[in-house]
Amino acid sequence: MDKYEGKEIIINSPSSVLFTSFSDLTLFSERIPAEYREKVTVTKDSVSGDINGMNMGLEVIERIPNSKVIMKPQAGFPIDFSLVFDLKDVNISQTAVKISVETNMNFLTRAMFGGKIQQIVDKISDQIAKGIANQSFGEGSFNEGLKDAINGNLKDVV
Repeated sequence: MDKYEGKEIIINSPSSVLFTSFSDLTLFSERIPAEYREKVTVTKDSVSGDINGMNMGLEVIERIPNSKVIMKPQAGFPIDFSLVFDLKDVNISQTAVKISVETNMNFLTRAMFGGKIQQIVDKISDQIAKGIANQSFGEGSFNEGLKDAINGNLKDVV
């Protein structure tokens, strides 16, 4: 099992609020770039659509209340992986968040995609931290940063 981890980020929000934010994919619909919105279907459990001519999607496969959300790809991704959001209470009003990607890749696939996967995880973690520093979790620069992180790096992978 290959695991690519982002840095742990402390967010000034209870784990219950963050759990809801990461586990209900309808809350991410506003973060979808305008040019893709009509091509994307979003439910509480999944997001799928046409990106660069490929039908791709993510589905929440496991929710552990206030501690973990795990997503897996639907059809279209070149590799199979799990996207994991680990939440850990620091205190009543702060949560440590760590994002990771877990996958089983052969040597060749790891050589081709491993660095890009780590870049995606690092960039998303950095953008979440940047949004937190700007006191804007869930809005403004966080949304834009997350959108840029995902779009910029996914184009390199797919």
